Amino acid sequence: MTAGDRPEYDTNILHQERSRLRREMLIDRPWTEVILVRHAQQSFDPDDLEAGGAAGPGLSAVGSTQAWLTAELLADEPLTAVYSSRLARAVSTADAVAAVAAAPLTTQIRNDLREIEMHGEQAEDGASVRDRLRGALTAIGEEHSGQTVAAVSHGGAISAFLASLLGVERDVFFFAAHASVTRVRHHDGAWAVQSVNETGHLRNHDLISH
Repeated sequence: MTAGDRPEYDTNILHQERSRLRREMLIDRPWTEVILVRHAQQSFDPDDLEAGGAAGPGLSAVGSTQAWLTAELLADEPLTAVYSSRLARAVSTADAVAAVAAAPLTTQIRNDLREIEMHGEQAEDGASVRDRLRGALTAIGEEHSGQTVAAVSHGGAISAFLASLLGVERDVFFFAAHASVTRVRHHDGAWAVQSVNETGHLRNHDLISH
């Protein structure tokens, strides 16, 4: 094909289409970045399981190291808030992130960031889980419009939330590693996924676990 045979493009249309895609994918501000963190590895010691009660066990020794590695990863992020489910393993992970944040932060508890309820009268179906997580994170995104926040949750919950954004049928279509990072952006009811299951900060120390 010679230069004369090449089709002509309307540069205005191309520019408009590119601008539309950038808006829809939340490439250009304004947007809120929500950094989702799966809690670090919990303790499986029977004494810790018993002592934790309804809040569950805290972190194992490996989990404590994972939590601090994730905190170091996020230390330079301009975080304005750190959220967590009420379970001890999530709160301890969130506390590590808040402790090294540039601004003085304390962990804020949201029960709607909890793991999928699978047993007893509280068991949830897929639609309920997706609605709960999407509602919780949308509320966080709207409260912190234009800011960057962290939310520590659980593997199944994070997967179900992403499934709702990506149109994946299965709620648990992947399982985030302990203390892994997933980044999403929110603006005016729209979401855009930026990364899923970042583990480089753990891999370098041979500390990836599920």
